[in-house]
Amino acid sequence: MEKTKAQKAFDLAFKYEKELHGCGQSTIKALLDTYNINNDELYKSLSGFAAGGGMEGDGTCGAYLAGVFFLGLKFGRSSYDIGKYPDDPRGSKKNRKLNELIKKLHEKFINEYGNIICENIHRKIYGRPFYIVDDDELKKFENSGAHDMGCTSVCGNAAKWTAEILEEAKRSDDE
Repeated sequence: MEKTKAQKAFDLAFKYEKELHGCGQSTIKALLDTYNINNDELYKSLSGFAAGGGMEGDGTCGAYLAGVFFLGLKFGRSSYDIGKYPDDPRGSKKNRKLNELIKKLHEKFINEYGNIICENIHRKIYGRPFYIVDDDELKKFENSGAHDMGCTSVCGNAAKWTAEILEEAKRSDDE
């Protein structure tokens, strides 16, 4: 039996985070690979979103941001949309649809982790945040299961939820 796109995305994101680390890049790579999209620029653009941005922990979860970026890739307005439609010169109608989809991803993160901020997700999963720029903290982070079940699962869930939201949106567009 063939895996759903959501399950494939989960499995790949979990694997990539375990092997490659970097929640933003692991999640976006899983989504790109699931949908057979080659976009190294998008992958590169998420390099700085490990551990809440710059490894500082106090920013938005990179896995969440990867989902937002991917939904934007599929549903966002492009620079070519601006000024193209007389009834919508800023291309804002496309963004309304995108914002509805991002809200769904946000709700899933809130329901599961209570937050979209890296250090708060760490608190939920590990009982405390880690400042992984510090070598001692990085060791504690690794020993806590960060790349066995912690952040790997966050990346897997982010990729799975993004794929589910995308597939649902595609179905509703087809109706």
